[in-house]
Amino acid sequence: MRVFNVCNIIIKRRFVTFALYFIVFMALTIIMPMMSAELYTTDFAEMKPNFTIINRDGISPLTDGLAIYLDGRGHEVILTDDRETLQDASFFNATDYIIILPQGFKDAFFKGQPLMIETVATAESAKGLYVDLLVNQYFNQARFYREMASTDEAALVSAVLEDLSIETKVETKRFGTGAPVDTTYQIYNNMLSYILIVLIIVSISNLTSSFRRPDIRMRNMCSPLKPRSISGQQILSGLLVSFAAWALLTAMGFVVFGSYLAGTDRRAIGLILLNSFVMTLVALSIASLVSAFIKSPNSQNAAANFVSLGLCFLGGVFVPISILGEGLLTVARFTPTYWYVKALGNICELTSFSRDTLAPIWQAILTMLIFAAAFFCLSLVIGKHISQSEKFSSNRTEIEG
Repeated sequence: MRVFNVCNIIIKRRFVTFALYFIVFMALTIIMPMMSAELYTTDFAEMKPNFTIINRDGISPLTDGLAIYLDGRGHEVILTDDRETLQDASFFNATDYIIILPQGFKDAFFKGQPLMIETVATAESAKGLYVDLLVNQYFNQARFYREMASTDEAALVSAVLEDLSIETKVETKRFGTGAPVDTTYQIYNNMLSYILIVLIIVSISNLTSSFRRPDIRMRNMCSPLKPRSISGQQILSGLLVSFAAWALLTAMGFVVFGSYLAGTDRRAIGLILLNSFVMTLVALSIASLVSAFIKSPNSQNAAANFVSLGLCFLGGVFVPISILGEGLLTVARFTPTYWYVKALGNICELTSFSRDTLAPIWQAILTMLIFAAAFFCLSLVIGKHISQSEKFSSNRTEIEG
């Protein structure tokens, strides 16, 4: 196991470089899910829009009731009744909705001939539409009481606010064996494929480039060790490095996001771990293939970032698969990251563990294994061609560079 021990020595000497890569990418992998989770969440949360009421009719219970009702569902922005001020506030999104109550509005409303309310909503703003619905709801309820009961203005506004304050308690029930996988943890595992590919390519390329130095190659050719044994020990070292990276990243995910997995079915978590482990094998096969073309230490980082970013952008790691066009999806299906993301999405959406629901997951995992086998075979063919070549290129290691 001399070659295996030499590989371990090389890894120890480059430990600082690997640690820096790991820390930087790990920070990115942790921060991105926390920042992106709100964009993918399906939980309901009521919006709190900003609104402005310009009352040109004077103080009255009807207009005060409108302000009270909207204030409970948004934030009032006080502005002066000046055209330029209102235009600037709308343009710079200082307020989402401006309501202008004209003079004589109250009297006209109770006579059954309400005046038109002038409103200004921010262009293409959902919050503005929401406030518009609230205003219509308030005056429709007030109109109902005006037509159905002969009460004074204060009593009418009080009844309207009481009706509109009624809320319905909503109880969410889950029908299944466990809670669904949290969105934050899903995004973390999405990013995991990116950092695995980068780290493993950098690690494997450091090992292979060291053994391709002309003097080392000539010495190995004269040694009693067979080329197959040398390659096998290098592959074993690569497997150890890849497994260590996967185990460390998986453990870090449990440490950081473990609280998000309370109640999640253990079978779903097991499938996620299996999916990421298969992705680790794919990353190792990609690294074995890419490292065959790396000639200098300066090209290691460029190759690692180019390959990883290309696969992750096409495969739906950074951009959701659902928003990719048909042309990109056709290309993405020829990347292993696409099947990794697809399997992960299916696992996180599991509500039962039947044969039909698990079939797409096993199909995606099997496809990734086929990619890994194909890349490994191709790398072995290229490696054999290089080892049998009589031409010795001037490969440099980090120590010489």
